[in-house]
Amino acid sequence: MTFSEKLTRLRKREGLSQEALADALGVSRQAVSRWEQGTALPDGAKLLPCARYFHVSVDWLLDEEQDWGTREESAPARAGKTAGRGWVIGGAAVLGVSLLGILLMGIFSSVFPAVVTVAAAGREWTQVYEGLTGFLKYYHLEWLFALCMVTAAVGLWMVLRPRLQRATAKNPILQSNLVLLPIAAQAGLVYSTAQCLWWVNQGRKDYWGAFWFSLAPLVFASAWMARNLLLEKDPAQRRKNSLIELGYCAAQLGVGLLVADGGIGLVGLALHIILCLFYVQWVNPRYMNRRFSKT
Repeated sequence: MTFSEKLTRLRKREGLSQEALADALGVSRQAVSRWEQGTALPDGAKLLPCARYFHVSVDWLLDEEQDWGTREESAPARAGKTAGRGWVIGGAAVLGVSLLGILLMGIFSSVFPAVVTVAAAGREWTQVYEGLTGFLKYYHLEWLFALCMVTAAVGLWMVLRPRLQRATAKNPILQSNLVLLPIAAQAGLVYSTAQCLWWVNQGRKDYWGAFWFSLAPLVFASAWMARNLLLEKDPAQRRKNSLIELGYCAAQLGVGLLVADGGIGLVGLALHIILCLFYVQWVNPRYMNRRFSKT
């Protein structure tokens, strides 16, 4: 089995285009095409990265006497698969317990129906809650429902984590997007949490449930942002990035306090968006060695 046949099969096994493989190895698409056509071989500087990328040995790639069935994955790849199974099993357990908790609360809300009426003194509005929402408010279980939702999200992330790791290792664009996602989510969730606090201060105690539903994913998004700092391999740059991100989070929190205390509404939302865009488009590429694009 020739090198070109092995490379083509490895690439297709991973679901990669020639362009995606070329980006990962730092070569042109035309170079990958020539390798697969058998008209050229990678030079020494690219052969080892190519083998490591697919978790096979250089000897197996170059030895035409060895076919597809004789390949051996590297020890790190085998260890990664074992660890991946652990994440999937643990995540499935967490997800199952969380969904069971949500299901039980739904059943109890049917067996023990509750109706909650909220009317603030001096206000003309009255809000009536029934069903699951009424049950949660009557027994003050909004926090438990929010906790189950968050742990379910964490469990789902644990199940998907090994696959995401493999995908991001082979696709720098996807990795970039997964760094950008929690930054954008945090900005929106800070505003949502602060807006809920403002309504609570106006006498709308029914907004406590919405507050917890916003706060829980906000904590998750912030932890995800902190985790993404570890993607930077240079310790000095990582420390710098940590300080910059801490300052950014403090700025978002400051705007959130203005929303919660001053009730600036859509103005506050605009400030959150502007601050997020400034951080992503200017601060990250200029000071944090991050670029959220193909280039």
